[in-house]
Amino acid sequence: MTELLELVELQFAQLTSLKDIVLKEKTALAEQDADTLLALASSKSHCLGELSTNDQRIAAHPDKALLGSVPELSQKIASAKHLLAECQQLNEQNAALIELSLASLNRFSQALQVSRNATSLTYNDKGRTSTISSLGNKLKA
Repeated sequence: MTELLELVELQFAQLTSLKDIVLKEKTALAEQDADTLLALASSKSHCLGELSTNDQRIAAHPDKALLGSVPELSQKIASAKHLLAECQQLNEQNAALIELSLASLNRFSQALQVSRNATSLTYNDKGRTSTISSLGNKLKA
């Protein structure tokens, strides 16, 4: 049982690290710090891999039936599930921030294209503006 408790505690520690990464990711998104976001994405991916590996080890453990019956383990599992729910909620908030940032960048890009050269402004198949600088340059009449 000691090994199972250690695995559950390790899982909780990994979830704590994941929450810290997601919080840092939120700050980096708000500050539009691309370099930090790239580093955090790598850390987040590694942390998620560790969580998955640990989860498999817990699932394969011969004493896994004790997870629901031993109070200490049950309490740790409940805390880990609560922390996981917090991580998921924070991650959803970050996804919303990313969507807002992308929409803002698209609007900014379209505004730049319109101001750059209004005479060659066209629309692509998705309804977004596009400038084609060679439009009409190869016509021979």
